[in-house]
Amino acid sequence: MSDTMISAVVAGEDIYGVAAVTTRAVEQAQRVHAACPTAAAALGRLLTGGVLMGCLCKEPEHRIALQITCKGPIQKIHVEADGAGHVRGYPGQSVVNLPSRHGKLDVGGAVGKGVLHVMKDIGLGEPYSGAVPLVSGEIAEDLANYFVQSEQIPSAVSLGVFVSADQMVTAAGGFLVQFHATLPEDLIAHIERALAAVPAVTTMVRDGYSPQEMLEHALGGLPLHVLRHMTPMWACQCSRERVSQALVALGAGVLRQIVGEQQSEQVRCEFCATEYAFEPQELVQLLHEALAAE
Repeated sequence: MSDTMISAVVAGEDIYGVAAVTTRAVEQAQRVHAACPTAAAALGRLLTGGVLMGCLCKEPEHRIALQITCKGPIQKIHVEADGAGHVRGYPGQSVVNLPSRHGKLDVGGAVGKGVLHVMKDIGLGEPYSGAVPLVSGEIAEDLANYFVQSEQIPSAVSLGVFVSADQMVTAAGGFLVQFHATLPEDLIAHIERALAAVPAVTTMVRDGYSPQEMLEHALGGLPLHVLRHMTPMWACQCSRERVSQALVALGAGVLRQIVGEQQSEQVRCEFCATEYAFEPQELVQLLHEALAAE
């Protein structure tokens, strides 16, 4: 199945859901970063979480950044997504060799203890930022905990990445369900029972479930009204112009030192691994721009 995503509400109730298949996007991320299975699973889960949270944005240009800083061997994971379904990200370490745990990739062991940072830029001037300690390092639980602790929204999050025997990502996806604690107790109990019985995300993706079918399972068959369809995709906005602007932003002092070395400068995008080479004469021009800006 191609990558796809929907957002939906339960008819007549204050219940909201987002679900996505992100196999192609996560596969691309693994390929870009040459990530081993455990690192690919950890990055893929946060990428999918970013896509789902990006879908909560009201406008395509709204952006969200998720960063996990941790004591586990992966060290950190950084993801950026927008309201149009674009996502990019990178792990601190792409090779994390850990034995499997209960027959599954040990994402929690790769992450360990740490903090989840969330930044939202929804066009209101100053971006909103929040941070919560990780509760498990499994990422889905950590995102659900963020919503409860920082936004006071009861939420259920399920994320999954399946890596085949040839060590490549072959299935990825997830869902996010949010509701208010003021719902009738019997309805909350119904949702909790459904969530406890829903198959693993990777099982559903591998069996060909659509995002709508995943949400229907997660909500125990409650009637859904689909709000919008989107296509999540791996996309990096880096360019030579943006890298040039970043070099100018370093300031004249730093650029003067680089120019003094009379060597070309290589700048590598952490998100997509694209390398940009700047020759000495180009660096001199950027130095002039930095001086003019001061």
